[in-house]
Amino acid sequence: MITNRPQCLAGHKAASEMSELAEPIRELGTHRKLVSQKEQRELDTELTLDAIIVPASRPARNLEQAITLARAAQSALLILCSRQPDLAEVQQLLAERSFNDAIVVNLPHNYGHELFDFRALASIKDDLPSACSYYVTDLSAKRNVGLVLARMVGWRHIFFLDDDIRGICYPDLHSTVSMLGSFRTTGMRVAHFPDNSVVCHAHRMTGGMQDVFVSGAALAVDCQHDIGFFPDIYNEDWLFFYDDVARGKLGSSAHTATQLRYMPFADPRRAAWQEFGDVLAEGLYALLDRGAGVEHATRDYWIDFLYFRRTFLEAIKRRSGSASPEIREQLLCSVEAALKCLAAISPELFERYLRLWRQDLRDWEQRVGGVAEMRSLDAALQALGLARSTNGWVADAARPSSASRSP
Repeated sequence: MITNRPQCLAGHKAASEMSELAEPIRELGTHRKLVSQKEQRELDTELTLDAIIVPASRPARNLEQAITLARAAQSALLILCSRQPDLAEVQQLLAERSFNDAIVVNLPHNYGHELFDFRALASIKDDLPSACSYYVTDLSAKRNVGLVLARMVGWRHIFFLDDDIRGICYPDLHSTVSMLGSFRTTGMRVAHFPDNSVVCHAHRMTGGMQDVFVSGAALAVDCQHDIGFFPDIYNEDWLFFYDDVARGKLGSSAHTATQLRYMPFADPRRAAWQEFGDVLAEGLYALLDRGAGVEHATRDYWIDFLYFRRTFLEAIKRRSGSASPEIREQLLCSVEAALKCLAAISPELFERYLRLWRQDLRDWEQRVGGVAEMRSLDAALQALGLARSTNGWVADAARPSSASRSP
């Protein structure tokens, strides 16, 4: 538990040769300088989208946006279902929309496959704060399955689209995907309703400056390159494209998307559940903003960052009286839950998590690099121990690799 400010900023000392770290360590309201925001008209590239991939967990009607975009793009649509979507209702919606280029796959509960065996991170799971297990989500698993399927069937340019995202038109999708001619990953900022953690919503609603970053909820990926994986932790998308950010290969289109509105403070456990991943990602990206990489995320650095994170949360508490009366109490409870979780996290835990993440990333790149292209989509699904639902996409409709079509 961090109760007092460290005697010195040891994290700065560890990287004293880097002038960027001379600034005080603190949580930043924006990381926008880390991505290129070139307008598509500046890029002499026109790329074809091979597939839209939706990790679906809401009722079938939430797939309307994805169907509309896939039809306009003339791309495949891969719908990976679990939880609320009823497969019969999904098929009924596809029939109503007369959309045949859809692959509907049910991801079984506790699905596993050796390709998605992240052993290093599994070894630390029981050491994470208990709050990290408040919510169980298979979002990362679905996205990882989508990445591997894309490699297996020769899809090069894919677009991840969450089923709570709205407000994307085809020209915006097309220009975002076409930025893959210059970047490894490109995305949109989900600015309406802002895609932020509970704590960042509280920061904004009490007068703090809080931006939004590129999101995995609306993200284009070039699968020809080495690709990361989505860890099973909050802010999994920030870890997925971390190396692209570090290389200057993450693009942000000028377009924004809308997220379905929800009450971030309805359950304080949500803030506690997010805290470890939120601190991890914000700490890593604060280093990137100073020109420093993951190798500088040492125990001493995390001592400093944990202190300033606590200061950040306590400042929100002090400003909570400025929040709207109808949300004030719930907002305060959420921030207090985050503080309680923060007190249970040691700097050593962050250092260890990052070491294990990088180990799993190296192993993942080797496994995915060895994935062979399959003769059909059905063969790829079978290799992963999955199957599509009935009335899905016909096997011989698989699009050829776009590598041959790209400029």
